[in-house]
Amino acid sequence: MAKTDLRVIKTKRAIKTAFNQLIVKKPVNKITITELTQLALINKGTFYLHYPDIYALYDEVLAEFAQQSAANSTAYPLLFTHSRTFVREFLFGDTPTPTADQLALLKPENSRFATDFPQVLLAAFKQAIYAVGKLTPNQTNDIKLDFLLNGMIGLLVKPALLNADDPACVEFTVQFVSRMIEQALPEFYPTKKVASD
Repeated sequence: MAKTDLRVIKTKRAIKTAFNQLIVKKPVNKITITELTQLALINKGTFYLHYPDIYALYDEVLAEFAQQSAANSTAYPLLFTHSRTFVREFLFGDTPTPTADQLALLKPENSRFATDFPQVLLAAFKQAIYAVGKLTPNQTNDIKLDFLLNGMIGLLVKPALLNADDPACVEFTVQFVSRMIEQALPEFYPTKKVASD
């Protein structure tokens, strides 16, 4: 790797570290380039070499968070073999506790500036599913995955709906969502025919 590449990596890391420290203390629209660059120990010109404004930096940090969130699950291969196990792991499995800066990124006063984040998060999950190698990326499969993932992500962002301590809630959710998966991906879940007398 060239020295300039290493400098860019270090500079962007310093910018993002400073941003993460500031986002915990104040909303993104109140963070100034001046305070960020002072904290990152760089000058404003260096910041502007990498980002046109604070919102572009925020978008990049959110996109990295989406990629990291999608990468945290190892359940993707189960989507094609054991729908119920996949749903249990995806919706009810242990996930790393978000850090203070990650929680701050998604606060309403910040997320209103990230109108593309739901699509970025969806794209990160779709990419992780396609990476399993069982589905060919195409329009039909994109529609199927968008439908399934939007539903599951919608449940995840409404924790009151998913009560992991209520066995009836867990069982209903697993059964309902796994049925949707099996109907959307019939090539992996062929219907068993009932033998006639």
